[in-house]
Amino acid sequence: MKSSPRACPVYFSQTEKARALLVAICAVLMLASCATQPVGETNSATPATTKSASAPEPRSLRRIGPPVAPVRNVTETFFGQTMTDPYRYMENVKSPDVIDYMRAQSDYARNTLDAIPGRAAMERRINSLADAGVQISGVQIIGSAAATRVFYYKLAPGETTRKLYTRNGLKGAEHLLFDSQVISKSSERYALNFYLASPDGRYVILGIAAGGSEETSIRVVEVAMARDLGIAIDRIGFADSTHWAPDGRSFFYNRLPVINSGESKNRYLRSQVFRHVVGRGIDKDELVLAGGMPGVTLAAVDIPTVTQSADGKYLIGKIEHGDAREISLYIVEASAQGLPAGDWRKAIEPKDEVTEYASYNNGLYLLTHKNSPRYKIVRTSLPRPEMASATTIVPHGDTVISEMKVAQDALYIRELNGGVDRLQRLNFSNSVFSGGKLEFVRLPFDLAIRQLITDPKRPGAILRLEGWTEAPKYVNVEERTANISDTGLQPKPSVDFSAIDEVRLTVTAKDGVKVPISLMYKKGTTLNANNPTLLRAYGAYGFTQAPTFSPATLAWLERGGIIGTCHVRGGGEFGEEWHRAGQKLTKPNSWRDLIACAEYMIDRRFTRKEKLAIQGGSAGGITVGRALTERPDLFAAVVPAVGVLDALRMEFTPNGPPNIPEFGSVKTADGFKGLFNMSSFHHVRDGTNYPAVLLIHGVNDPRVEVWQSAKMAARLQAATANNLNPNPVLLRLDYDAGHGVGSSRSQRNVELADIYSFLLWQFGAPEFQPK
Repeated sequence: MKSSPRACPVYFSQTEKARALLVAICAVLMLASCATQPVGETNSATPATTKSASAPEPRSLRRIGPPVAPVRNVTETFFGQTMTDPYRYMENVKSPDVIDYMRAQSDYARNTLDAIPGRAAMERRINSLADAGVQISGVQIIGSAAATRVFYYKLAPGETTRKLYTRNGLKGAEHLLFDSQVISKSSERYALNFYLASPDGRYVILGIAAGGSEETSIRVVEVAMARDLGIAIDRIGFADSTHWAPDGRSFFYNRLPVINSGESKNRYLRSQVFRHVVGRGIDKDELVLAGGMPGVTLAAVDIPTVTQSADGKYLIGKIEHGDAREISLYIVEASAQGLPAGDWRKAIEPKDEVTEYASYNNGLYLLTHKNSPRYKIVRTSLPRPEMASATTIVPHGDTVISEMKVAQDALYIRELNGGVDRLQRLNFSNSVFSGGKLEFVRLPFDLAIRQLITDPKRPGAILRLEGWTEAPKYVNVEERTANISDTGLQPKPSVDFSAIDEVRLTVTAKDGVKVPISLMYKKGTTLNANNPTLLRAYGAYGFTQAPTFSPATLAWLERGGIIGTCHVRGGGEFGEEWHRAGQKLTKPNSWRDLIACAEYMIDRRFTRKEKLAIQGGSAGGITVGRALTERPDLFAAVVPAVGVLDALRMEFTPNGPPNIPEFGSVKTADGFKGLFNMSSFHHVRDGTNYPAVLLIHGVNDPRVEVWQSAKMAARLQAATANNLNPNPVLLRLDYDAGHGVGSSRSQRNVELADIYSFLLWQFGAPEFQPK
């Protein structure tokens, strides 16, 4: 076992920690405003009967510590089971009383975190690490091998937001295309959420949103002069649903409907695809794909996207059914103007279990897990697609096929082996597939392919490779030999991880399943049960937690800390079976796998429970939240970030309906059962000695509403209010952030400094104890 120097912080008792907290905050008197009117809101579509009751409370109380939320119980009956929600009124985040309550909680959290003695030094260290070199990301390469243009994001030292650059060829001089700071105001910060260069490199689409809201508008820039063309298309809800036509003069985009006042819960429903011609007014944009068109049947939650084949002959309509992985495909011949020349016809439907497609020379390549839980690739005719007679060209095997991309010379295929990437390519012959030859591309061991870049007009591929302790680099896959070489796009950072080891171990879960865990720690670490340890987990949507290089983590590791990533069920590390083993009624496997990883770390003396914390974000909030409520004795601290914590109410949010395929609906008996099991909020028990909790949320979050964290904070604080020495429960809010998309580097650094400092305080590290 490889390891890191000993960490020997003093262990503080719960009484001493509580006393330290009290001393730190005694100087802060806070005005906590409480809601006075119950909302009493009920969704009539739920198979539930609801009644609410409330008693009058004073509007505000001056007190030491966080504000106490009034209880206004709303009761509902689902399939014979009665549920009580004491904080339903918080879901109205525009209520002045709720605004006051969240602001008071946020101020309390900020003052408490700032009172941790070692926090300022921690933030300085994180800033210096995060600033240790240029960061290149989001590379797009277009054009032929002889005339290549490169586009990319660049975040330079001293800068807090990334900018968009371009250059001719991999070695050409770079030119700035867009800087979101130019349009940001003192009162509102904008971020570049996505970009897309046209096939000829003449134009670039920009997706811009304010304050982490993801309320995105499209702009178009002419590359030669970096000139904004004055196009502004709002209501863009899905960044990956915008695509250029092959001629580079028009593009297809998905647009959300106009929402009347009071209908925000329908924001992501009934979206449609339009086509815009550059240089023409937006009012002339044509509707291309929508529910109700001849041959097209879409549910309200469906997300349509349109691409055009490279030869311009066909339009391909991809339908995502909410957040389900399985898609539908529609095909139609394209007119000379690039519009449908007839009625759309359905080629693929969810029962075909296709999750990705690519087209090349009248061939339609499909990635499917139909009777193949680790996926296979099949080919059918693009003009006359027929799944039943499709030819299998890459069969189901021991590894998981996770991605495929078309280049001029081959189909490039990314595979996973327990979450570790490798690359194969299927060579084309005479520009037409004729059996081909499947060959491995030799890659450095255990590096993740974080980006696979190809272009049908150029051979070979560009890969972004990185590991837990290996800095990112962009490498070129040579056409003839499949050898790789560094492109030089990404300079080496000055941060040094040479003293850090990484290791991949296997944990046996409660039901006997083997769960991988990836660990990072300093070389020479002693297994003395004294190492500060942070375990991270997600476990949803079939998403794989691939190795990611983060220089700022060195601030934790160099102190003798351990960082672990638990590859729990619900993710995609072992294909669709692994995903479905942590979904809906099997979702408890996700948090029980995390619990098993925590027990493993304690049993093997990496750490002990007094120095162990868990962290998870978004859907990972389910995983860490339920580990918290099921095993509160196992952890010293828990950090849910932008987490789904009240799963029973998720589907009634704007982003809730698309998530029903992943989590279920309270409208069915099994759906309610599964969601109740997932709901951390409903499993908090009064009088329980819960560990310290730091809830993190961006107030502008469009994916997981901020009240999810606000309600959980109130419930945990109320449940432990009568305990002799309750651990702190903090609600850390960022009023200029959302789900994390568009957050600046400085915002991320401040958040990480808060997390590390909070954990070291709870672990008893002497320099982090309030005096």
